[in-house]
Amino acid sequence: MISLILTACSAVTHGFSMFLYSALLPEVRDLFQLSYSTASFISALLFIAYMLTSLISGVLLTKLGGYKLFLLTIGISPVLLALAVLSPWALGFAICLAFVSGCAVANWNAIVALSSDIIPLKFRNRILGLASAGAAFAITLNGILIALFLPELSLQAFWFVCAAITAAIALLSFIYLPKPKEEAQEQNYQKPSINPKTILKSHPVALQAVLLSAFIGFISGPFLTFLSPFIVNVLKGDSNQTGSIWTMIGVAGIVGGMIIGALADKFGIIQVIKLTLLSFAACILLLLWDAKLWVLWACASIFAFLYFPVWGLIASHISDFVDSKQSALIVSLGMVGYGCGNAFASSLCGILLDISTQYSQVDGFTLVYSWVLASACLAALWCQRMQKAKT
Repeated sequence: MISLILTACSAVTHGFSMFLYSALLPEVRDLFQLSYSTASFISALLFIAYMLTSLISGVLLTKLGGYKLFLLTIGISPVLLALAVLSPWALGFAICLAFVSGCAVANWNAIVALSSDIIPLKFRNRILGLASAGAAFAITLNGILIALFLPELSLQAFWFVCAAITAAIALLSFIYLPKPKEEAQEQNYQKPSINPKTILKSHPVALQAVLLSAFIGFISGPFLTFLSPFIVNVLKGDSNQTGSIWTMIGVAGIVGGMIIGALADKFGIIQVIKLTLLSFAACILLLLWDAKLWVLWACASIFAFLYFPVWGLIASHISDFVDSKQSALIVSLGMVGYGCGNAFASSLCGILLDISTQYSQVDGFTLVYSWVLASACLAALWCQRMQKAKT
């Protein structure tokens, strides 16, 4: 039951904020009459909220503890989801969704902190691994819900369905999640803090992880944000096709999580990260060369297969050089880099979309491709430095 609750909470908080917004972007634009630049700014706002909350949640953990923070974030998420579509203004919608996005990362940090208190050691890695795949499960769920319900429901009604699902999971959490002992909470959370500046200066892997995360944000932000509009406006697809592709993205992410780790064990983490970034480049290049539905299916599958597991690879590599507490802080700083890169790239590509006369010739995808190449260069540099550090 613990595994089910943790995975479900991670899935709905991530899935019904950033990823659902991207999947339903054409409908959201129609509802609020948004330009592409405004829509991309909202996407940027969601990732800025994600980034800032990643830092703030560390302070909240010391004040509230993992148990209370977990219940707080999952408890307010369905309320915020309902308020988002009740707002007649795009600003109110964006602010509510930004808070849900913040709840997603705070909930995940609470899960990590809470795991040592309520999960036996022999099951901990397995349950955390499953919970970390929550985003992939969420995208799969989004695709199924879109294909089943969106053709029959208005956007507001569809969002209320998502809020109801989140409320049901929140209720299960309040009833069945075991409460840890107070002594364990004090031992785990009341520890002296580590200065992020000190970490960045003393550990080269920290700065490299932040930069690599930022580059991945550059890549994934525009691709995922504008995927649904690309299907609808360029490929003339419908909600069923959009839902099917998002479902496939989620499934590919889940399968990738099972396979990529084994490849990293055999060939090395850095080599797999380099392969991931170069594969991203190939996907974007294929879309620029021949924008057809089957090409998009192939590219999105490859992208998802590699995108979701890469975060686990980065975290695993960081843990080779620093202790667990420093590793958690570096991963949190990496999320800041990811949020900055995602917000900047999505905003810039939205502006380019408004300027461009034809979606199929959007400069944003070309821009993303150049960033992918830069990411590959950064990964190569990281590989060289890490090899020197080990010797």
